[in-house]
Amino acid sequence: MIKREVFMPVELIHEIAEIVHKEGYTSLMGAFPDEHVQPPIFLSEEEASDLIDLAVIEKKKARLRFRHHDDEHPKYDEKHEAEFYDVQMGIYEKTIYYVESSFKKGSFDHLLK
Repeated sequence: MIKREVFMPVELIHEIAEIVHKEGYTSLMGAFPDEHVQPPIFLSEEEASDLIDLAVIEKKKARLRFRHHDDEHPKYDEKHEAEFYDVQMGIYEKTIYYVESSFKKGSFDHLLK
């Protein structure tokens, strides 16, 4: 199994590692063996797909938690917007960006729908 080095900020690595261990995502334990793992991170294509899935799940969880994030929603809440976009612009977009930087761009698009 060929693994590629994925460059990520240490803060993002720690956030992902914390989620992996809290949720018990065994498919990612090899890449994130503990919550304080340090770069570099090496991922197989399967692990990269699983990491994209993790980012998608976190975005969906944020959408469920912060339902009134859209300013066109009748119950719009600025706090919901801030919290939702923290996830959207944070773990979701950054994870996708860094994984795609090491793998073929667009090869994980099917996971984002």
